[in-house]
Amino acid sequence: MMKVLLFLSQGFEEVEAAAFTDVFGWTRSINGVKPVEVVVAGLHREIKAAHSLIVKPHYLLEELNLSEFSALAFPGGYHDRGFTEAYSNEVIEAIKTIYSNGGIIATVCVAAKPVAKAGLLTGKEATTYPLDDGIHVRFLEEHGVKVVKRDVVVSDRIITSTSPATAFKVAFKLLEMLNGKEDVEKVKKAMMFF
Repeated sequence: MMKVLLFLSQGFEEVEAAAFTDVFGWTRSINGVKPVEVVVAGLHREIKAAHSLIVKPHYLLEELNLSEFSALAFPGGYHDRGFTEAYSNEVIEAIKTIYSNGGIIATVCVAAKPVAKAGLLTGKEATTYPLDDGIHVRFLEEHGVKVVKRDVVVSDRIITSTSPATAFKVAFKLLEMLNGKEDVEKVKKAMMFF
């Protein structure tokens, strides 16, 4: 069974994480759809989300064999609530490792920024949260990213998006890249995304 690493930092946006757990959870419930396991990891045994939800990840990031993962799903979050840990060396190395092993990197909102810091978006098109006086867009530009105004952007094996509103689009795009369009249509139908 394919595995997706869902990395949660402190201050992550709850709905962005839930889109991945729900979409991929449905792959394990529908006959004829290739199941995909989501493994939740973080840097702490308890992670406090942006809006006070407390999550206990399956593993600490350091406990994982990253070669087992076909993709990294990376919700964004609030920098003033702990998301800054997403720029740590351990997280940057995990991003690079999964990508260099042929994996897909799927980000929502400001989670594009650690991927840019890892150097994986240099010279590529991407997007991020455009509000907050453009500080997130400028960060990408400073790291050599060609920022485009689209809700979801796929460059090579990296998915970026603008906001929490795009979380399900990103999760479905990741599922399509892993399993194909037919499985996406089956999951969408079961979830009543028409």
